[in-house]
Amino acid sequence: MAKPVVKKEYTLSERIYLWEILKGMKLTWGHFWFNFKACWRPGPHTIPTCWQYPEDRTREISPVFRGEHMLQKDDKGRETCIACGMCAKICPAKCITIKKGKRKEGEEDKYAAKTYPAAFEVDLLRCIFCGFCEDACPKNAIVLGQNFELARYTKEECILDKRKLLMNYRKAKEEGKLKPPRKRVPVVPAPPKPEKDEKADEGAEAKKGKPAVAGKAKKKPAEKAESNEKEE
Repeated sequence: MAKPVVKKEYTLSERIYLWEILKGMKLTWGHFWFNFKACWRPGPHTIPTCWQYPEDRTREISPVFRGEHMLQKDDKGRETCIACGMCAKICPAKCITIKKGKRKEGEEDKYAAKTYPAAFEVDLLRCIFCGFCEDACPKNAIVLGQNFELARYTKEECILDKRKLLMNYRKAKEEGKLKPPRKRVPVVPAPPKPEKDEKADEGAEAKKGKPAVAGKAKKKPAEKAESNEKEE
């Protein structure tokens, strides 16, 4: 069914568009004047302005920014990654490759768990920086840091191996740019199902069964009448 077409009658001021143009010019002029005054304000600006990069590197990066990856260590300097492969499984771009290794005797001060990543690679050319690997990691081992300078000259330099990932962690720790540990989402158990009364169930079944029995009883006389007519 076609929708009815409603014709709107515009007033003279709406047909000229002069008032709408004046309102748009007022909004544009207000933003221009505000930005012009802010350009002469000392200190870092709080409005979108041109930042003289790379000469000026004083701009603060958001703490939730997702940049280059790193593999974190615990307070004792041990690798926290257990090579469970959760980050590689959840990655939509399939840019993470992990090889699991088992900890040997005497390596307790190097690896925090019994298993560790013998090889860990992240392909920056395929990564979309979604942060799924960071969310899926049970040990908070892999983290996307604040390094946004990702330009490389060769393809091999864009592949972060385990050595580069640990180096990124050491560099971020020295510069004080480590992310605080994220808060785990509390898992709320499902409420228990209400227990149904057995008597109520039996009563419901009895009610359902009665119409069926009555229906069968009604059909019998009709069948007898048909048989009598055939005999006649």
